[in-house]
Amino acid sequence: MNALTQDISLLYVEDDDCIRTNMLGFLHRRFDTVWLAENGEDGLSIYRDKLPDIVMTDIKMPVMDGLKMARAILDLNDSATIIVTSAHNETNYILAAIEMGISHYLLKPLERDKLDAMLRHCIKTVRKARSLSYQEHSIVEAYRTINSLIDYGENSVNTSLGLCTEVERQLDRMIEGYLRGASGISSHGPTSVIMTLTHGLSGQPVWFWYEMKTDTWLQKACYLDHPPVDLSVPAGSHSLYYLNEGYPQPGDPHLRHFLEHYERRGEHPHNLVWYRNGSRIICALNYPSTVTECDAAVVKSLAVQARYLDNLSGQLQQTEDAFLYTITSLARAAEVNDEDTGNHILRVGEYSAAICRCIGYPDELAQTMALQSQLHDVGKIHIPPEILKKPGKLTATEMKAVRDHTIFGAKIIGNHPRLEMAHMIALYHHERWDGSGYPYGLSKTQIPLEARIVSVADTYDALRSARSYKPPFDHETAYRIILEGDDRTRPEHFDPDVLNVFRALSNAIEKIFQRVDRPSRH
Repeated sequence: MNALTQDISLLYVEDDDCIRTNMLGFLHRRFDTVWLAENGEDGLSIYRDKLPDIVMTDIKMPVMDGLKMARAILDLNDSATIIVTSAHNETNYILAAIEMGISHYLLKPLERDKLDAMLRHCIKTVRKARSLSYQEHSIVEAYRTINSLIDYGENSVNTSLGLCTEVERQLDRMIEGYLRGASGISSHGPTSVIMTLTHGLSGQPVWFWYEMKTDTWLQKACYLDHPPVDLSVPAGSHSLYYLNEGYPQPGDPHLRHFLEHYERRGEHPHNLVWYRNGSRIICALNYPSTVTECDAAVVKSLAVQARYLDNLSGQLQQTEDAFLYTITSLARAAEVNDEDTGNHILRVGEYSAAICRCIGYPDELAQTMALQSQLHDVGKIHIPPEILKKPGKLTATEMKAVRDHTIFGAKIIGNHPRLEMAHMIALYHHERWDGSGYPYGLSKTQIPLEARIVSVADTYDALRSARSYKPPFDHETAYRIILEGDDRTRPEHFDPDVLNVFRALSNAIEKIFQRVDRPSRH
């Protein structure tokens, strides 16, 4: 069996029993799976049930002829690979097949060498379509994953807390309530709480010291001169003590090191509760009266809640990091089959952000623009690389495939609220101010402002980059073409206000290009 075709299936439809039987051996030597049908109706039924990769059919057959079957198959799958066979005196049927969009046909009697060559061509077509489908599926699945991550983060926010800073404020309020004696369980509270949290980008434990300085003022400080307690112990290794003044100290070395260090500072702790779980420590000190098992349970509960909030803060940050990383990765994935344009997507993002800031966007929104505009060409994953890299003029069919990348990009990105800007940019960044753009021929303010901004940024970087049909232009030439026009680009294509901002940012745009002129190395 040919390894090239072991996973390719074929449906052969022929009403002549002799021809069908003779052809079966030929086909079985080339394909792992072959289905046979005697007429178009049976062939269509098999296609619906089995979805073969290639269909080879005669034309004149009883019940349903081959062209009617082919038309029905193309209605089910407009990219189906179909080979039509016909006698020499049936060329009118071949013309009908061509008009239908079928480009594979052979005249009877079939020459095995020609049939073999056509089957190999069809196999390559099927494999290429599978490859593009797999890449598209990978992109869609990656977007589905990141959307799930976003949904999880948003659900956490909606059901519990807001941003990471709000998580920390909630923790502070919780500790403040306990220091005020507002636990509802104990009638008194400690004067100080010392605890460790996983804080900052390092992910390492950090010590914090909380005290109520007045009835209304909570003092929170990073405990720099903290006790030399080993925080590398694994989670699940825990201890809980409540200790009143004059009680013998437990033999726990972590607690002993903590108290010795505290006393060397000139402090004399009394009536305390200590809880440790792995690297998480919380110690409530200096209760005004005797602490009990009830106080110990309250501190343990406080520690568990603090750990939850601390973990939630880290998870929210990880979700945001995953969101940013995935957008960048998906944007680069779309360039795999494109021309070598280096850091094109990064530069377009930075140009767009610079324009946004000059217009008056808040910095946070400009940063969002820098990130999400990187997805403007994600729909190119649908375009065969030979079209993207073709040096000559594109055919009408090839041009349509290129223009459709805007629609495909919007479909891939989807309608998630966090990606609304990316969706609009991908769909509309090739629309033109004068209405001559695509995919919908929108004009003026019908085009979202973000897409109008990216249109200028994308055009500038395309002019600066080497393409199969042009050399790279220098900064002055690219600016002159955009502001004055040439045979492909006209100033009427762009929003006049955006164009004025772009003109004013000439030096800044050139600096961005120079700074991000080399491809990233990973």
